[in-house]
Amino acid sequence: MKRSLAALAVCTLTLAAQDYPAGQRKSLSVPTTTSVQPLSMAAFDIEREGLCPSIIHLKVSVEIKTPVCVKAGQGSVLYCAGYIVLHADAADFHEGTGQIDARGKVTVTREE
Repeated sequence: MKRSLAALAVCTLTLAAQDYPAGQRKSLSVPTTTSVQPLSMAAFDIEREGLCPSIIHLKVSVEIKTPVCVKAGQGSVLYCAGYIVLHADAADFHEGTGQIDARGKVTVTREE
């Protein structure tokens, strides 16, 4: 039940990329159930497939920044420091599972 409510909360937030002028990179922020900070995505083309949870397709100059968070101290408080940054030519983000399928030239780095 708790997981279903979290998934519903994630899906009801605005995830659609805003209207940008042609040739400008789009970005969006996606809340997750595993972090207090959202995952951020940017690409020249962003499309959602179907209803939430769905697959978000990112194309051309893709960047996905995932916060690095660990449970620490009493009460399992999440402590976040830095990001894992994925760059790719194209990627699909599966909202239901958090899985990322990246294609083309792909690099993964850590950012403080």
